[in-house]
Amino acid sequence: MAEITINDTDLQGVKGKVVLMTGGSSGIGLATATLLLSLGAKVVNGDLNAPAEDNKSSSYTFAKTNVTSWSELTNLFKETLELHGQIDHVFANAGMRPTTSYLELEIDSNNEPIEPGFLTLDVNLRGVINTASLALHYMQKQKASSTPYSVVLTASSSSFHRFRCADYGISKHGVLGLLRGLAPVTYPDMPIRVNALCPSWTVTALTEESHYAGVDANLQPAEAVARAAVLLMSDEKRHGQMILSAANKYREIEEAVLLKAMSPEVRGQTLTEDEICAGVIANTMG
Repeated sequence: MAEITINDTDLQGVKGKVVLMTGGSSGIGLATATLLLSLGAKVVNGDLNAPAEDNKSSSYTFAKTNVTSWSELTNLFKETLELHGQIDHVFANAGMRPTTSYLELEIDSNNEPIEPGFLTLDVNLRGVINTASLALHYMQKQKASSTPYSVVLTASSSSFHRFRCADYGISKHGVLGLLRGLAPVTYPDMPIRVNALCPSWTVTALTEESHYAGVDANLQPAEAVARAAVLLMSDEKRHGQMILSAANKYREIEEAVLLKAMSPEVRGQTLTEDEICAGVIANTMG
């Protein structure tokens, strides 16, 4: 598995492009927005909170958005289109920390267990699904472009590892599932590439550096992850891929590692699951 080197020249493809993103006010989102603006892109950031420091760039717009609200997400897309006339890239990035323990249910006044909360799943997975769905909806309505549009989903190294925060792990496994579900039916049949960003342990507002005291973990700054996010937007050859950003190094792991692990010998058949699915659907629709 070859390491990817990201040069500044590899990121120039976003110049003049319109990028709609969620969760762009802090952490990886803020670092990505800052990098995009430095490269000449136009950025619309949908987040619950504005960045701590006001961005005075005429190419930057903040729109207060709760990604768990369909109407607010829809308004974010409409506002971006009214402002810029098109959307070239969508970065479905908004996320939050674990919020629920399935081991310790709360009890109501009648001493009955209360259903676990779904906030982390609503933000990290449902919000990403809805953002991607709206991106595909509006991008298909846009005029033809000389370059394909793209959607970047924020997954995580917990998308494929065992992870003791179950609600967070479930949500990020779901994002990988979304990538795998969309990749076969988007590019090249439609001019929209779909890829995923896979950050490993990163210093953000969710996990500050002090939280790692005494833990032997290779940390990276949010700015390192931002470069992988922008590469997925810029590189027109990338589709259906997931770039792992870990310890300031980059590797493509979906096509190069995860899918290859399911060899015909392991699966017990030559056709992939998607090839079988496509055949069954064709026969069903007859």
